[in-house]
Amino acid sequence: MANHPEALGLFFGLSMLPVPLIVLSPDPREWRTAPPIPADTPVFLLPRLAALAADALELGLRPVIVPESSGEARTTDLPLLSCPGLVMFTSGSEGRPKPVSRSPAKMLVGVTARLRSAGFPEGGGLICCLPLYRGHGLNNAVFGVTVLGGHIALLERFHHRAVLDHFASGRYHYWTGTAVMTDMLVRAPLPQPVRAPAACSSLRVPERVWRAFQERFGVPLRGSYSTTEAGPVTHDAASPAEVRPESDGLPIVGAAVSVGDDPAAPFPPGRIGPIWVKTPWYMEGYGYPPELEPIQERDGWRPTRDMGRMDEAGYLYFLGRLDDCIKTGAGHLVNMAEVAATLAGHPGVVAAQVVPLDGGVGAVLGAILETAGHPSAEEIRDHAARHLPPWCMPRVIRVIDQLPRLPGGKIDRLACRALLQ
Repeated sequence: MANHPEALGLFFGLSMLPVPLIVLSPDPREWRTAPPIPADTPVFLLPRLAALAADALELGLRPVIVPESSGEARTTDLPLLSCPGLVMFTSGSEGRPKPVSRSPAKMLVGVTARLRSAGFPEGGGLICCLPLYRGHGLNNAVFGVTVLGGHIALLERFHHRAVLDHFASGRYHYWTGTAVMTDMLVRAPLPQPVRAPAACSSLRVPERVWRAFQERFGVPLRGSYSTTEAGPVTHDAASPAEVRPESDGLPIVGAAVSVGDDPAAPFPPGRIGPIWVKTPWYMEGYGYPPELEPIQERDGWRPTRDMGRMDEAGYLYFLGRLDDCIKTGAGHLVNMAEVAATLAGHPGVVAAQVVPLDGGVGAVLGAILETAGHPSAEEIRDHAARHLPPWCMPRVIRVIDQLPRLPGGKIDRLACRALLQ
């Protein structure tokens, strides 16, 4: 599933077959999943990706090269997206990607609720620079415009100038990106003022980046929360003046969120705890149909591996994964995602990752930073000392030009840990 019109056509064609459809990355490193893809599964490859046939054979899969298009239009009575299941994957940031099986019909319901919450109009335009083989890109771009009849500016890969040109065209109503993409957009030279689409969202960025985006492009970044398993869950649909820079919004229509050890007895506002979600479009299970792991649930509530808090108004604040919280060798419980967010608040830091390291007598914190403007590790340490308690200070800080990333764009935690250890 490359970001290319031919890949979209192939996806929709295969989605009419009466068998589950597995959506693979163009990077075969991500095909090594846990559990593995069943042997002899056919892998359909566009001619431009025919070189991947050798990788498929190596994994015991059956490559099928799709013939070149004749250009002739054909019609069919088969409905799009009618396959019985769609398999996507977790990011694999802490190991091999896990297959997540979901119902296309249910996914369409969730995507509709999400885009209507964002104010996406019928027939509207959407700028897509996220990979389509990931749930976020597939949900927002492919499923979104399928449901609402819109049009896509489909970028094969992110480039800040291309996105800015699409902003300037005025033809688009929605853009969503990652924290790194957002940071690049606010740093890029801008010869003349440009207004962004009315609805823009990004994975969590430091408040300085949030405010710089609003000042430069005239619209706020709206927070949202979703998972590969649950699909879209929350969105900040407030008026522009009331959008909260650090919030992930309120539950969208059909979804519910609870924070605490027991979803039926949520923690009071402000207290940090595990996030639970309840949506009618939740996954069918981990694995490849029909062999799926049973779904853990409690009265319809599903646990996530995420931590967060809620405020008095019901807004969710995602604070990182459960495995982002560690107890250090000195006995302090530390949320590594919050430490990383504090480090990313330095104006010279583009992105930060904090990981646990073996300190000999227990865990210590290590931080690896992607920077612009070449701040020194000492400058970063001074910034951290002003904003963090002593037990949250990283023992090791390393500044590099670019963080190691997985093929899908997420930070590779295992590689970061190896560099710091």
